[in-house]
Amino acid sequence: MRLCFVIQRYGLEVAGGSELHCRWLAGRLARRHEVEVATTCALDYLEWRNHYAPGADRVDGIPVTRYPVARPRSERHFALVSDLVFHEEHSLADEREWVEENGPFSPELVRSLPRRRDVDLFVFYSYRYYQTFFGLPPVASRAVLVPTAEEDPAIELPVFAGLFRAPRGILYLTPEERSLVQGVSGNDGVPDVVVGSGINVASGWESVDVAARFGLPPRYVLYVGRIDRNKGADRLFSYYRRLAEEWPEAPPLVLVGKAVLDIPAHPSIRHLGFVSEAEKFALLAGCEVLVMPSAYESLSVIVLEAWAMGRPVLVNSACRVLEGQCVRSGGGLFYRGYSEFVAALRMLAGDAALRSSLGAAGRAYVRREYDWDVVEERTSRFLASIAPAHEEAR
Repeated sequence: MRLCFVIQRYGLEVAGGSELHCRWLAGRLARRHEVEVATTCALDYLEWRNHYAPGADRVDGIPVTRYPVARPRSERHFALVSDLVFHEEHSLADEREWVEENGPFSPELVRSLPRRRDVDLFVFYSYRYYQTFFGLPPVASRAVLVPTAEEDPAIELPVFAGLFRAPRGILYLTPEERSLVQGVSGNDGVPDVVVGSGINVASGWESVDVAARFGLPPRYVLYVGRIDRNKGADRLFSYYRRLAEEWPEAPPLVLVGKAVLDIPAHPSIRHLGFVSEAEKFALLAGCEVLVMPSAYESLSVIVLEAWAMGRPVLVNSACRVLEGQCVRSGGGLFYRGYSEFVAALRMLAGDAALRSSLGAAGRAYVRREYDWDVVEERTSRFLASIAPAHEEAR
């Protein structure tokens, strides 16, 4: 089967949960199918400025075709349109404009897809972006959607309901995501499967001495990911500064990832910036607990990676996906508000046996549900079941 993955950004340098899942899944399915990728020339997700050269490329041995972004995103105009569609009376035309302004605006990429009669199935990532919203409908009979939907205001926009009902099939990452999308769109009749994600533990992490390399104490709480308000980082900083006053001996908060938000200068908060994959897994293995304050997640690979390393997690229960994962796995605690955050963190910090049992449960869950062989087989079987006949596809 010939598969074409369609996504907003693609590359080894690209940091993002949906982009990483796409690259991993494409690489696994390439062992069984002919796989290629159609994407833009963008690297950053804020302005979508062209970074890569247009045309043919290869990433991890997979053919990639890059199309230019016709114009970068205007932060000012996007903010104005966002304020309109999320807070004022507006039309469907306004919502379509929001999708255009959200980007990455690449009409050339969208126009190229219907001409690809040799493709059996297009696999579109992330419902909210331009290439999916405008690129999927013209090839809907050969389209599979990976929504990567989160419980944020965008999912409620009526303009997306038709998109969720359009594809030949849908790959969801969690049961909560499926319930969310079906609830807002009534797309129960579209064939679907919850595929999850496999986990790739970096080799060589055991040889990384995080105490020596980063000057960390034996006990620390870890956050890994984009450091911005959409991920709850501002609230986490507020919690930790208050926590340090009430509990001076609390383990420090260690941050890994790109900061698009000012990080407070505080003795209990350390920012390491970007680290290698081996260093990331060594940091996970050594932490007391991974904290995930985001209210908007469609899967959260870093939570699965913490469990793969046998570490417990503490997550924001405002995100149903994260709470559901903790309930199903038994691998972590969840909180709502500062008081529950502090109580849970104190409980975890003071009970090594609890940390060990939660971490072991999380590891068993990942091995059972998120092994790549399981995910690959589950996905391939579903794609084969919905693939159009050869004549129809061509």
